[in-house]
Amino acid sequence: MFKGLTIQEFKNRFKTNNACLQYLVEQKWAEGYKCKKCGHTEYSKGRQWFYKRCKKCAYDESATANTIFHGVKLDLLSVFELAYRIVLRKKGMSSCELAKELGCQQKTAWQWKAKFQFSMKSSEKFDLEGVVDVDEFMIGGLEPGAPGRTPGDKALVVLAIEKVITKKGKESIGRAYARTIDDGSAKSLQTIFDRHLSKNSSINTDKWRGYLPLKKGWDITQKLSDKGEGMKMLHIHVMNLKGWLRGIHHKCSKKRLQYYLDEYHFRFNRRNSITGIFDKLMKRAMQILPHPYAAIKLCEGNT
Repeated sequence: MFKGLTIQEFKNRFKTNNACLQYLVEQKWAEGYKCKKCGHTEYSKGRQWFYKRCKKCAYDESATANTIFHGVKLDLLSVFELAYRIVLRKKGMSSCELAKELGCQQKTAWQWKAKFQFSMKSSEKFDLEGVVDVDEFMIGGLEPGAPGRTPGDKALVVLAIEKVITKKGKESIGRAYARTIDDGSAKSLQTIFDRHLSKNSSINTDKWRGYLPLKKGWDITQKLSDKGEGMKMLHIHVMNLKGWLRGIHHKCSKKRLQYYLDEYHFRFNRRNSITGIFDKLMKRAMQILPHPYAAIKLCEGNT
């Protein structure tokens, strides 16, 4: 595992492409070898040191095969450093910044950033529990004739935060998830409830009528928003999220917004276990199938 937090620790651990390949070998077969073709568990040496060849069907598989690193054209060391900068920088980095610092084309940096964003998608295995605040908000400027929850060219997002009490007795945010939605209907809002909220949680929302039908399956208390004062921590989270999008990325297309929400909350939900966050990202990346540029352009919208 790599638990370094500084760029110098990173450079000491990953000095060559072979060091990166060795890391991928360790990640891919950490729980033992199993042939992708036939499921056999015994192997021999493959065509190169980072390959394993199945003793039953002779399938020769590299450490990068069937992962987002398959067919990588950018120097692997640069790809690792790009991942490090995205996940260890508190606010991440834009593709323009990454391209400038790594000396590659902006399109290449954007493509790899998008690949790692796929890896940051929530596993949906850890529901928010206890007291949870839920509310919707818009991302994008005001438009004539599109007030309130009317999306227009704005994007409608629903956010859920888990409220916790710190050791000092103060109220704080535990974990959080956000999803883009088409509208404020109960059907759209239910997505975040089904994917991210425990059935045992106590949920606070505003008075929006879209939440009314969801009371049949969830413990929901509706109260007046009072211009955000009713769910103050949630609205601070919204402001921080919007500030991040404006400050780092300047703008984000509506069709790719979900991936940026996933990136933001991947880091946010691991802010107290930051030493293992690089390993977590790379382990996820090893489970994502190859995504060429054309495929990335097709993978847009809600996920």
